[in-house]
Amino acid sequence: MNPAIAPPASFGLISGTAFASASPAALAKILDSLDLASLEQEHSRLQRAIQQLQQSNKEIKEFIELEQQELQEHHQQHGGTEAGDTETSSYEPDPEFMLAIEENEAVIAKYERICEQLMSAIQSKRGATTAESGSAGQQEPAGSTDATVENEPAEEGIYL
Repeated sequence: MNPAIAPPASFGLISGTAFASASPAALAKILDSLDLASLEQEHSRLQRAIQQLQQSNKEIKEFIELEQQELQEHHQQHGGTEAGDTETSSYEPDPEFMLAIEENEAVIAKYERICEQLMSAIQSKRGATTAESGSAGQQEPAGSTDATVENEPAEEGIYL
């Protein structure tokens, strides 16, 4: 594998559930070890995942609402004043739909917390980069920003 496109070695620390289940101190240490490009990429990936989960919840809720409306219309068209009319008022959505929404909301909350930590790390790295490039005694070579781009991780991102 070309080292210019290989993910950094620290990605091994955060693959799988290790990243998501890390203690706050361990997560801070992991985030500190990543370069700015990796942090930004992961933040962007998680933001997209949050949007997809929110869209999924919206669609599930719309489906449940539509299903309930159709059931109410059916009861109104077929004698909604009968004893069976209580079905409309006690309509319960499919438990699997409700579970999916709950699970999505839990993942969204977790991703939002991680995004906050990523953003803090990104801001910290940006501040350190600005301070380093503005100081007279630079510790990194002038071309170090180009090297960071070359070491950018593969498209897969950090898996949770």
